[in-house]
Amino acid sequence: MLVELAERHGLRIRVLEIDETGWDFRVGHAVDADGARWVLRAPRRRDVSELIEGERRLLEHVRPRLAVAVPDWEVCTPELIAYRRLPGRPLGPEYPTTLEYQWWRDPAEDFFDDLGAVIAELHRTQVDDAVRLGIPVSGPRDLREETAEHLELAENMLEVPEKKAARWRTWIHDDDCWSGASDLRLVHADLHPGHTLVDESGHLTGILDWTDAAVDDPALDFVAAHHAFGERGLSRLLAGYAQAGGRVRAEFVSHVRLLSEFRFTVSLGVYALEAGRGGFLDIAQRRLLG
Repeated sequence: MLVELAERHGLRIRVLEIDETGWDFRVGHAVDADGARWVLRAPRRRDVSELIEGERRLLEHVRPRLAVAVPDWEVCTPELIAYRRLPGRPLGPEYPTTLEYQWWRDPAEDFFDDLGAVIAELHRTQVDDAVRLGIPVSGPRDLREETAEHLELAENMLEVPEKKAARWRTWIHDDDCWSGASDLRLVHADLHPGHTLVDESGHLTGILDWTDAAVDDPALDFVAAHHAFGERGLSRLLAGYAQAGGRVRAEFVSHVRLLSEFRFTVSLGVYALEAGRGGFLDIAQRRLLG
């Protein structure tokens, strides 16, 4: 299918590998007659197709502003995106059935500084400029209200330990924790290790998959690091962010931790219920009870 789609848009390529790990796109890694490597992305759902134009404008906006590479789409239609492969490899692609990261090396010492600088630059974007790009825009309380709804649904449909539920309820009702969430920023919102490219030495070279980018809670750009790298990784990333001009308050750090725990358990479970993904539901339940 990807070969036919590519030919329809003037690309004559040979697909080398199909990557089914993405939740939103089917991805093909290909080569053309000149030996140039390409990445092909075909959206899995109509709602993903509807986000493509906003993502294209966002990439054009951030490309000259970031010190790392982002995709430069040469084909952009509702059915296919194609761009020349960026330098580097994903640090830790997410295995599609277990949701575990498949690490191929450790990040370099400056990885977290460089990623923190990328996040700080995104968060410096004027909200009005981001809105004009056509990406999704959340209200100041949207994520908080969604979190409360997810917890209520999970308590009805999953086994949620009362100690965890009580901690999350306290957090949801804590205005101090959520004060930063009302200061909406441009966020990538999916900076897990599979979307960060590194070279052979582990240095950050690029950022992939901007589909979830939005104007939203700035904490969303730190939750994946907390989940993937733990407390030490989060601390190093926040230090890099602060060094690059980002604002870090004690309440914000606590908020990131709780949001990370919640999204990779409760919100994962809610997604699995809504999408009919039994395997993901099992993973969410195990994490909740762990």
